Amino acid sequence: MHDTSPGACILRFEGGSAHGPNGIFGAWTVTVDATGALSMAGRVLGRDEAPRSAALSPGERQALASVLDGLASLPPRRSTRMGIPGESLLHITAATPRGPTTLDLWHGEARALQPVAALLRWIDAVIKTHAGHAAAFA
Repeated sequence: MHDTSPGACILRFEGGSAHGPNGIFGAWTVTVDATGALSMAGRVLGRDEAPRSAALSPGERQALASVLDGLASLPPRRSTRMGIPGESLLHITAATPRGPTTLDLWHGEARALQPVAALLRWIDAVIKTHAGHAAAFA
């Protein structure tokens, strides 16, 4: 990973919908630092979820390292198309082995890119494990 000093953010994910038909899955912010400290906050069906912090398990850290390796293959991207009604915009910043990258993609675009789809599966699993909510980013 690019910056591994303690406390350096290696992943920040923001996305989802807190309202409407997709609101059951929520809008989430998930951050991980270089020590494996996870913090997350969400808004589900218009209600704030209590912020949560935890240490990633060794398996979660290994899976995240693999995801970050995959994201290294993508250049920074910002969507140029209009969103589809009900589609959320995802903002991802990550410290990859090739350096930092930023992705601003509509959900449909993100799911179509294999390295980002792998991150979305990881995000879903972490939200389920640490917040007890079903997430449907992947």
